[in-house]
Amino acid sequence: MSRAEKVAVPKTELPQNVAIYAHGLDFTYNPKSPFAKQALCNVDVTIEKGEFVAIVGHTGSGKTTFVQHLNALIRVQKGELTVLGHDLSVRKPDLKALRRQVGMVFQYPEYQLFADTVLDDVCFGLKNFGIEKDKREQMARDALELVGLDFDSVKAKSPFDLSGGEKRRVALAGVLAMKPQILVMDEPTAGLDPRGKEEILSLVSQLNREENITVIMVSHDMNEVFENAKRVLVFRDGRLDYDLPPRELFRKEEEIASMNLEVPSMAMFLNELERSGFAIEDDCLTVEEVFQAVLRLKEARDA
Repeated sequence: MSRAEKVAVPKTELPQNVAIYAHGLDFTYNPKSPFAKQALCNVDVTIEKGEFVAIVGHTGSGKTTFVQHLNALIRVQKGELTVLGHDLSVRKPDLKALRRQVGMVFQYPEYQLFADTVLDDVCFGLKNFGIEKDKREQMARDALELVGLDFDSVKAKSPFDLSGGEKRRVALAGVLAMKPQILVMDEPTAGLDPRGKEEILSLVSQLNREENITVIMVSHDMNEVFENAKRVLVFRDGRLDYDLPPRELFRKEEEIASMNLEVPSMAMFLNELERSGFAIEDDCLTVEEVFQAVLRLKEARDA
């Protein structure tokens, strides 16, 4: 639904399945100065546990400011924000507990690798949280295997000797080792070749499905958004303009273009099919899913 149609749930009544709740969230950079700039304006949104949500918008739309609120990298100025039961509107939230539960993967996370070995890099956060050596090594093993890397083969390697895709996986393993309930990713495929992009997105989707990790993905690539997210939040000038499933959102071709965003290639194809009288199910988003749906339509018409 559009932002105007959103109805916020009173915070005192939040059900257990709510991962993120924001109501009337405002944020201004450099307030009370000549350089003041409002980055968020009256944002209302509720995200349930286990959802895969994409956040899109042009540069300066507020999307990055919003996600940086989710583990208190940016503190709440005005409004309400609750993440996994942590009220971030209070003066002193439990940041240590919050940041174990909300994993942040920044753009080009491999640039944050610094240790001599892969094992040391993945264990860095665990060590800072006081986890004993034997336990953190087992947690690192589990995380590396979860991202598709063989622990014994890579643990002693320098992370700088790995391929770009492997570095991205090691950086992701360092976050997953903390066993977060929410994974926030800022442009997770930036700089990767097509194969690397496909591998990372497949991995993230698998984590969402099999581990029930709530995924919040900021992306400028509308094709990735269309094929992977189940819900899309569109920010414009600090406001949440749309909150819709991808198929429903990308039917709005003119509105999307007016926000300097691209309509995904597959969405354009599906829109053209609909205009020609061929309706495809809204949950068919990937090339394979659409191909099979078109075959079913053809078989039905030939019968």
